[in-house]
Amino acid sequence: MLKVACTMKPLKFVDAHIHLSDEEYTEKVEEIILDAKNSNVVALVSNSMNLETSIKSLELAERYNRMVYAALGIHPWNVNTLTEEELQQTTELIMKQRWNKAIVAIGEVGLDYKYEKIWEKQLKVFDEMLRLAEKLSLPIIVHSRGTTPQIVDMLPSYNLKKILLHWFSNPISILPKVIERGYYISEGPPAAYSNGIREVVKKVPLTNLLT
Repeated sequence: MLKVACTMKPLKFVDAHIHLSDEEYTEKVEEIILDAKNSNVVALVSNSMNLETSIKSLELAERYNRMVYAALGIHPWNVNTLTEEELQQTTELIMKQRWNKAIVAIGEVGLDYKYEKIWEKQLKVFDEMLRLAEKLSLPIIVHSRGTTPQIVDMLPSYNLKKILLHWFSNPISILPKVIERGYYISEGPPAAYSNGIREVVKKVPLTNLLT
C-alpha cells in the first residue's frame, strides 16, 4: 500500500477580545503574549473600557507592534461615572488616532440592562461610539448583556463596516437575523462548560464565529 504523508499546517488564531489594558494584567502582559504565541495566536485585540484603558491599549499596541492591536471606546459599565469631559477626550483621542493602523475597532461599547437607571446616558454614549465607528469606517465590538434585541434593532440606522456581538448568549431566537446581516459572534470562557453557550456556537456558521 502506498502511504502518502499528509502535512497540515497548524491553525493560527486571532484573539478578537482581550482586556489587556486592565490593571489586573499590568504585571502579566509579557507572560500573556508569550502564552499566546506558544498557542499559535498571531494577534491580540486589546479592548478598552474608558479613556485610561484606551490610552493604555494604544501604548500596548505600540510596544508590541504587529502582535497587539487596539480597540478604543467606553464600556457601558463605565458610563455611570463618565463625565462629559472624559467622553469628549475619548472621542478626540480616537479621532486624533484615526490614521493609526494599530487601531482596528471601536470597542468594547454597547448597552447593559443591569444599568437601566442610566439608560438614557448609556444610549447617548453608545450612539457617540457608533457614530465614531461609522465616521472612521472601523468595525465595532459590542457588549449586549440583556440588550441584544434593542441593539440589533438600532444597528441598521448606522452605516457600519463590521459588527461583533461579544459574548453573545440570548435570545437564541435572534441568531438567524444576526447571521443574515453578516454580524460576527464571539464567546467567552463559558463556551467550555455552558450548554446554553454551546447551543449558540452550534448554530453559528464558522464564517461568523470569532475567538
